[in-house]
Amino acid sequence: MTADFKTHYGPWALIAGGSEGIGLEFARRIAAAGINLLLLARRPEPLAAARKQLLSEYPVEVRTASLDLAEEALEETLAELTAELEIGLLVYNAGAMHGAALFHDDSLAKARQLVQLNCNGPVTLCYHLGGPMRERRRGGIILLSSMSGLTGGAYIATYTATKAFDIVFAEALWAELKPYGVNVLGLIAGATDTPAMTRSGIDMGEHAMRAEDVAKEGLAALEDGPLHIAGENNRLFASLLRTDDRRQSIEMMSQGAAGMYHLPYPIDIDD
Repeated sequence: MTADFKTHYGPWALIAGGSEGIGLEFARRIAAAGINLLLLARRPEPLAAARKQLLSEYPVEVRTASLDLAEEALEETLAELTAELEIGLLVYNAGAMHGAALFHDDSLAKARQLVQLNCNGPVTLCYHLGGPMRERRRGGIILLSSMSGLTGGAYIATYTATKAFDIVFAEALWAELKPYGVNVLGLIAGATDTPAMTRSGIDMGEHAMRAEDVAKEGLAALEDGPLHIAGENNRLFASLLRTDDRRQSIEMMSQGAAGMYHLPYPIDIDD
């Protein structure tokens, strides 16, 4: 990171999903640049552990708030948490995939929760924090997306759709905010070795990335948006998905999702 990183993105950074994994690695690198942190996550115990660790390693202020980023009152809660803070950098890292199932075999409530988390959450935070960045003519926004957002796939229908939203939303904000000095990046991650992925039961395979490498690439690419795919293997796979036959892309993504969760593909049909 350049010497003026703190000047352009400080004095505070908000990391949604900042208690572990990729979010915590972002926190470490941002704190090393001297920027204070506001970490949001659902579970209080990992948040407390992350705060303790960061305070022991970096001379910055670290605040935390345990909340569900899919909650209906997110707008009001966010306003209270950030009322006295100048947020110069937003990293929206929430929204990991937890399990896989055919769309009609899972609950409608779960599908709606993913829409709230992966669509409403970024929209709400970008609206309330990006507006002041535009007025100050500086700042940055990183929206974490997924390789799954590049095409639809069986067993992960709602997840792929919401992650596609994040990609296009980041591209649009990049076009709107770049003239005002605000950098926006859609960071596309593939299988990454994180606690959340481990809990989901996913088989990440031998090519899973390290969380610290995803965060490092994301911060390095922030000024060069609108999109960056983390990892050479992921960039190669993305090139394979860019085919004129959309059905072929969907087949590849469906096979990949089924393999990671040890599910059948082609799909078994009960008689």
